[in-house]
Amino acid sequence: MAILRFFVFFSIFLFSLLSLSSAEIRSMEIRSDSRPIIPFDEFGFTHSGRLELNVTKISLSNRKNIDFAKVGFFLCTRESWLHVLEQLESSEITCALDSNLVKKVYTFGSLHPNDDSFNSLFVETDPDQYSLVFANCYPDLLKVSMDVRSAMYNLEGKSGSRDYLSAGRTILPRVYFLFSLIYFSMAIFWVYVLYKKRLTVFR
Repeated sequence: MAILRFFVFFSIFLFSLLSLSSAEIRSMEIRSDSRPIIPFDEFGFTHSGRLELNVTKISLSNRKNIDFAKVGFFLCTRESWLHVLEQLESSEITCALDSNLVKKVYTFGSLHPNDDSFNSLFVETDPDQYSLVFANCYPDLLKVSMDVRSAMYNLEGKSGSRDYLSAGRTILPRVYFLFSLIYFSMAIFWVYVLYKKRLTVFR
């Protein structure tokens, strides 16, 4: 029974590692959406942060009388976002993408009229917790459809290997592994105790 419990625990442990390793690779389908703000994901970048953005099947309901520089993706910290909301409420700006507090990743103004997809690599060197957000500053005129795949990661050390765990969570796999070793040791000890008692009973 102890061995069975261990294998159940170990399976959950492995599954959690797989989930964590792919936690910051997300896919989302947007269909005929006119929301002015669409939040996608949050991630803690270090000084070597990277955002890979792959957007396909882009369909726009309207291309007239729209400045597509005001339609697109940006990164923003929680603190900065509060200030952006204040700017919008005070009419200092009319679009979140106009704020100097956000970091533009890609705007549809860079998209060729005949293109329905793009790939973008954004380098983030300011460590902080960021949210990836899509802004549509023409919610009354424009509906957007698209498939969005985002991958956020930090580059590790000299090897430059990708760490898909948000800053502050990179130690979790080692913690889980340590606990699995402890549990494994306890399981072995428990099996040993049961075995010794069984030998005592049959004497």
